[in-house]
Amino acid sequence: MLLLALIAAVLFGLGFRAAWDTNMAYAPLIIMVAAAVTLVIAEYIFALQARFANPLPRQWKLAALFPWRAFGCTLALIGVDIVALGLALFVPFIRVLMLIFGLSWVFYAKSLILLWGFRKYGGYGEVERTTYVNANSGM
Repeated sequence: MLLLALIAAVLFGLGFRAAWDTNMAYAPLIIMVAAAVTLVIAEYIFALQARFANPLPRQWKLAALFPWRAFGCTLALIGVDIVALGLALFVPFIRVLMLIFGLSWVFYAKSLILLWGFRKYGGYGEVERTTYVNANSGM
């Protein structure tokens, strides 16, 4: 949702620049575009952190490169945001469901898209052994 807000802000900046044909109109536009790019990177950094074990600078580098490497996945993530926002704005029943259940269904849809995007890059290396902790084990 924050990404959609920044995209709307970028579109507003474009409209502002078109209405005010001065050099002052470029400053907010540059800031808004930088913020939108940062949010696209943030869309991937938490998923990369949860999926792969890398040092933090490497994770930021991978998160900056991954939207271009899996461009279809990026478009699908943005599409989920647009559909969720559109449904919430124009369908009152969905708005009530979003108030009751929150954004969990949006994040679930995004997780399926991220799994599709990461499918090509995962699955190598040693599989982690599952550990089960019993509540009465005294740990």
